[in-house]
Amino acid sequence: MSGSARRHEADLIVVGCGAGGLAAATRFLESFPSGRVIVLERTTKSQRGGNTAWTGAFFRLKADGSPASDFSERMHVLSEGKTDPAIIARLAAQAQPTMEWLVRNGVNTKADLTYFLTSNGPRLMPAGGGAAIVETLASRLESLGGEIHYDATAQTLVQNTAGAVTGVVVEGGTRYEASTVVLACGGFEGSPHLLNHYLGERGDELTPIAPGGRSNRGEGIVMAIAVGAATDGQFERFHGEPVDARSHAPESLVMVYPYGILVDHRGKRFLDEATDTPDNTFESVAYRIWHDADQFAYVIADQKLMRHDIARAVLTDREPETADSVAELAARLDIDGGALTSTVARYNAAARPGPLDVTQLDGIATEGLEPPKSNWARPIDEPPYVAWPVRCAITFTFGGLKTDDQAHVIDRSGAHIPGLYAVGEIAGIYHHKYPGATSVLRALVFGRIAGEEAATRALHPINPPNPPVGPDH
Repeated sequence: MSGSARRHEADLIVVGCGAGGLAAATRFLESFPSGRVIVLERTTKSQRGGNTAWTGAFFRLKADGSPASDFSERMHVLSEGKTDPAIIARLAAQAQPTMEWLVRNGVNTKADLTYFLTSNGPRLMPAGGGAAIVETLASRLESLGGEIHYDATAQTLVQNTAGAVTGVVVEGGTRYEASTVVLACGGFEGSPHLLNHYLGERGDELTPIAPGGRSNRGEGIVMAIAVGAATDGQFERFHGEPVDARSHAPESLVMVYPYGILVDHRGKRFLDEATDTPDNTFESVAYRIWHDADQFAYVIADQKLMRHDIARAVLTDREPETADSVAELAARLDIDGGALTSTVARYNAAARPGPLDVTQLDGIATEGLEPPKSNWARPIDEPPYVAWPVRCAITFTFGGLKTDDQAHVIDRSGAHIPGLYAVGEIAGIYHHKYPGATSVLRALVFGRIAGEEAATRALHPINPPNPPVGPDH
């Protein structure tokens, strides 16, 4: 610490204590053991970790840590070519080395099934989920001499006269100075103001899927834009998931919507529930629940579904609403009984009798129904009938800072902002649709890269630092 109690000096300042920030800080100290790193976390120790601490953290990888066969193509296709190919290539190339590094640092991985009943095989994930990443890497960081400062909300970036970022000012005025700053403080899903600004006036109806997302309020994006950062990613879109509207539990997912029908609060269908397998549709379905169904819809099904083991696809802590007739079910849901009865009758007339196979895309579609149902179009006619009220919960936002494949933040002229890096959700790489099981992975991969870059900058400074500009100067 320098002469003032309101000033800290380090070689690296990391903003955010999730997967990306902890990977950057830990890798920095592995590469530069005598260096000093401080991680700034806006919450208390017990609440640290942002979204990472709450997610299962599936990785789109094989059991040995190598990318799944569709890894790169899927990222290209789902973004409609808008995600930087260099970033995709670097992510794929560094996935396996990052998993090996994670294991060396004490986070074991395992292959497990996802919550999609159509999953063809398991995905890799950390044993203990994202919470294991946070707890293990935080302990590892501190064992290497790193520091985590809690209740420290970064608000402003400090630059020198040459435009290089040389530090951060936190709420209350304390200044943290370093030759490198890594922003790893998430998107803006926790900010009703920014959700309204970028998604429209109903953006604030979206609530984070887990408590960790509430800490991601967009300050990192705002402060970087203020020093000239360019943006990337689709700001009006987000990764959302259908969750039980009755539940207060985190990630109370309801992923069985393709096997019945979805109706709005008027008792009417408003989309094709089954254009593809649920792992390819849940995000768009959740978006439509928010955008087209006033943030409230109902999954309606019958015993054809309930005879299957659906436990891994329904993570809510609430049992489904049940009734012996559709009209009675509507009454339990407080929606118009005549409308729901008519909707189910029209659907049944267009559906095709037969057994329901939830494990694969079956091509069994409705005939003459609008909107159509492209798969799993079996009649809903075996009581007791069941229903789950569902809403859209936001997991993370797509829009963020423009970065390159070394995690540098890019300015609006296309040049690097010296000393500034961004990793994880704050880096805007997603457009249109999220390629599942890549978010925590990219935070870890580019966190490691940013940590190595920061160590190189500390060990081999290119130019002597210029005096900073900003408060106190």
